Amino acid sequence: MGSFERLLFAGRVPAHRAIDRSVDQQYLAKKKISRLLFWGLPMPSSAEYFCRNQGALTADQQQTLQQKRVAVIGCGGLGGYVIEELVRIGVGRLHVVDPDAFVASNCNRQLNALTSTMDQNKAAAAAHRSAAIHPFTVVHPFPVDFREIADRDALRVDALVDCLDSAEARRDLAALGSQMGLPLVHGAVNGWCGQVGVQLPGGDLIDRLYPARTVTGTADVPSVLSFTVAVVASLQAAETVKLLLGLASPLRNNWMHIDLKNSDFLVHG
Repeated sequence: MGSFERLLFAGRVPAHRAIDRSVDQQYLAKKKISRLLFWGLPMPSSAEYFCRNQGALTADQQQTLQQKRVAVIGCGGLGGYVIEELVRIGVGRLHVVDPDAFVASNCNRQLNALTSTMDQNKAAAAAHRSAAIHPFTVVHPFPVDFREIADRDALRVDALVDCLDSAEARRDLAALGSQMGLPLVHGAVNGWCGQVGVQLPGGDLIDRLYPARTVTGTADVPSVLSFTVAVVASLQAAETVKLLLGLASPLRNNWMHIDLKNSDFLVHG
């Protein structure tokens, strides 16, 4: 790993330089693919990569996903799985945002938290892993808080995915989504339970789930289980794909409560 990558993984590279470097890495990856083709080595096409999507998705829907952009805000537990699944289904461009670095306590549930990624920036690690999956999704890492991204064009996407872990940050992201006219796919976890919902532009789902209030004292750090994270993140990825493809969902401006201990899934209006 070069000096730039070490700085990026540590979160000490400005967001615009991280984007530029990500584009460079995608370009170099494509050059490497071109060399493989030149030497006659097999390189699967996008149709081969995504052929197992067919049947559940039409060819036109697959092409639509390739043209879409999604911003995933938070690249830890939920975000790591959401990014993985959106890459593997073939969404064309992801902007992944997280200022934090991995620590040992992340390893029980976060896909990219490994002994080899300790102290690395979560957004950069997600982009690095995504580039190794296939070359058909461009992933731009932003190793900063989403509220510190000065260039709002970076968040001009087709959907926002809320993988945050604080009520204040969620309200701020929902406000930003409303301001920019973007749908927001929300997810949260606590122990065996979680929730998923979709706030459309002009909706108030996040305000209903997280009403503004004065917080006193220090909140306990919640228990978070690996399988709860994986289930909630998968539901978020599914809701994101439905938004991108214009498919109906009962979770528009509604939310689902998931209780894995009692195998209970309940949609709330």
